[in-house]
Amino acid sequence: MIKHLDFSINLYTEGEKFFDVLKAVIRDSKKSNWPHERERACYAEDLFKRALETFDEAIHFAENRVQEGLCIEHDLKLIGELKAKRDYWKKKLEELSEFAKC
Repeated sequence: MIKHLDFSINLYTEGEKFFDVLKAVIRDSKKSNWPHERERACYAEDLFKRALETFDEAIHFAENRVQEGLCIEHDLKLIGELKAKRDYWKKKLEELSEFAKC
């Protein structure tokens, strides 16, 4: 039964909304005086970091395909888009981390 509770989010197609939600939770909850809300902010920050790691893994996988000679124009475009999205959200996480440390 527990295995049926998993779900996934496609960061390429839904990442903007996902990161926006996490950003709002982190920003709003870290200011709170309530410990459970600060815990939520730390959990959201952890999810944010894990999602960025997933971006890094996808980039690494795509770059390996290119190095193996499986380079197609679409792969190069995808790598560029992934790097731009990852870099943007890494910067946002750094800005959010200024609110407080978990």
